[in-house]
Amino acid sequence: MCGSRCLGPMIFNMDLTGKNVTLSQGGQLASRDTSSYMNGLAFLSRTVKVDEKLCIRIEDHNSLWDGALRVGFTNICPQRNSLPPASIPDLRDTRGYCVVPVPEDVCRCGAELQFWINYAGMVIVQKIGGEKYYLKAEGLNLNNPLWVFIDLYGSTSAVRLLKSRRGSRSSCPVCPADGTSATNWVARAVERQTSEEENSYDHKTDTRIFQKTSSYWKPSLFLVQYANQTTIPSPRECSELTRAGLGAPAQDSRGVDVHWTLRELNRFICSRYPLVDLALIGFHYAKADKYGRFLRLHSDTLKKIKKELAGNILYIVPQTDIVLNEIATHTLSSVMNANTFSPPCSPPPVPAQQRHRLTSSSSFLSDSSRNSSVEDMDCSSLLREFQHMHLSGSEHVSVLASRNKVLQNAKDSVSNSNFSWTKIPFVTFVGEEAIDCGGPRREFFRILMMEVQSSLGIFEGQPGHLFFTYDQMALEQHKYELAGKLIAWSVAHGGPGLKSLDPCLYQLMCTQECQLVDFDWSLITDADIQDKLQKISSCKTTADLQRLQTEQGDWICECGFPGIYRREISIRDVPKIYSYAVRHYIYLRTSNMIHQFTKGLNAYGQFWEMVRTHWVEFLPIFTNMHEPLSRSTFRDLFQIHWSKLGTKKREDEEETIHYWELVLKMIEDKKPKASQDELHFEEILAFVTGADEVPPLGFSPKPSIDFYQPEQRGSRLPYANTCMMGLFLPRVVKDEVELYRMLLRAIRDSDVFGRT
Repeated sequence: MCGSRCLGPMIFNMDLTGKNVTLSQGGQLASRDTSSYMNGLAFLSRTVKVDEKLCIRIEDHNSLWDGALRVGFTNICPQRNSLPPASIPDLRDTRGYCVVPVPEDVCRCGAELQFWINYAGMVIVQKIGGEKYYLKAEGLNLNNPLWVFIDLYGSTSAVRLLKSRRGSRSSCPVCPADGTSATNWVARAVERQTSEEENSYDHKTDTRIFQKTSSYWKPSLFLVQYANQTTIPSPRECSELTRAGLGAPAQDSRGVDVHWTLRELNRFICSRYPLVDLALIGFHYAKADKYGRFLRLHSDTLKKIKKELAGNILYIVPQTDIVLNEIATHTLSSVMNANTFSPPCSPPPVPAQQRHRLTSSSSFLSDSSRNSSVEDMDCSSLLREFQHMHLSGSEHVSVLASRNKVLQNAKDSVSNSNFSWTKIPFVTFVGEEAIDCGGPRREFFRILMMEVQSSLGIFEGQPGHLFFTYDQMALEQHKYELAGKLIAWSVAHGGPGLKSLDPCLYQLMCTQECQLVDFDWSLITDADIQDKLQKISSCKTTADLQRLQTEQGDWICECGFPGIYRREISIRDVPKIYSYAVRHYIYLRTSNMIHQFTKGLNAYGQFWEMVRTHWVEFLPIFTNMHEPLSRSTFRDLFQIHWSKLGTKKREDEEETIHYWELVLKMIEDKKPKASQDELHFEEILAFVTGADEVPPLGFSPKPSIDFYQPEQRGSRLPYANTCMMGLFLPRVVKDEVELYRMLLRAIRDSDVFGRT
């Protein structure tokens, strides 16, 4: 029986296939008679959900025919006697169907694909790890049941269903439906798994996988749980990680060939941990020193990795934290040994961003909201799709900005009749010669978001707990709408969001239920309202309640709770009274202002509607969920551009990077103690990239560390090129203290963008 976290089996419907289609292997493999290129339709046995990613593999390819696989969705319940010979044009031209032809060059034998439909009504097809193909689904109702069909057309003659995934939920394992005994089926599955693993890599490696020659290597693997982990786990932790599907692989490693590419090694590592989607979350390799501390491996070949390890354990460190699944040891082993074609019922790991939300946000997210949030797409995926749908990839709009008038410059830009928010902003700061290759734009939006919070006059409250002001003049001047437009403009083009709304207010704005009983009344800026809310929250006895009715009864009525004067009112109703009063003051009282604000957000591609639908995913954009950068996270943001190995320049650069690492340790340890001499990772990041935190879409390309040769006379300070996101460090430096002081002076003196 399927668990509550499963999406149900993913198999083909035996009664809903074209006349040339044969189903086998428990309904997971669909094959078309290659004597014809048509009549290859096959429907899934159940409906699917929005954002449920369906994974398939092309098992056979016939070059006799043109055209290839087609996939699609429909709201129309399929009937056996009405299946057409082909999906195009028969279904494509029928209302209620959406058909996507998959490019032929993607449909190679052995290729693994995934496809899904999102809340924007876009059908997305993607080769695993490759390019995405989009098609707008017209005429589909996403609130009604969705059926999925696959058309084995043209050169595509066999397709296997692998799994489906939606957030943390995945499709259930499928038992054979052809009457085969479970024991025989499991035995065949294990046999097939071994065979498929031997042939799952490129054909050029097939002949050397099991040849135990001098190139054969059997590494000891260990997958850790946290991205920022710096030391090896304790023996007890190792045991727990292994039982949960991490740690050491449950199945003995069959070895690798040191002639493999790193890509082949990565694929091999992913196959060793079937319960973790390592290909999705990413990872890097590390070894442990004699003190048990992790040292990241930067070798670019497998031979070098083997040499660097010297027989020790190869640690796999994920790029985002992995949440341990509650899987008993016997369940884990049985699943890994028996289930070849479907993933286990247990959910895959949750990205670090969601993991943080599920813990630190618990004070204001309801249980139902937390459980459903992991089923949504992540923020970066949503923003990329939004950009793909709305933004121009080549057109630019010029923005001339003065650092002292960024808000006014932005207002002038969006008010210009020739302004188009879909064009890429090309920012030029007055008096600065930097060409906008991304850096000036990031800097512009960073300053703009700070000024929107502080200078428009539409927000009040403490940082991270901002509320809307009740200002009818600002409403008449459409300042709330302007703020919405500027925020949408920034986020759409890779800039930061507001990141300051009170979480309770944001949740109410997204039409979500919010528990306000524990709301901190001291967050309110109005002293009189603070006093009123404090008196309500401190009401503990019947006498207190009577006094509250006398002193605050009329105001509580105005807050939407006329029942304060009812005879049956009791002390048990105080939490409800408090919640009503808070809701009125922070949300209902300023509803017109909030409406104008969200109208401004929607002015640019219905941005707010996307946010409201995926409100949990956009929490980091609108509320303060930012955590200070850690040393390991900051260090891993950069790639180092080295000189040629063995040269004097390379030796000097390695020594500089040694001192750079010590500088990062000084920052982490807050040395020196004097606040005026204290340097932060965010300051260096802004110095290099123009952004003081990693944007939702990340940095592309990665920021770099480059080197310059110091002058014989004088001392040139480190400098940055914000457009190319490069930090330039001197090749010769005395020690880490000197490098720290040089960086501090360079950053504090470079208050003008682009100065080197």
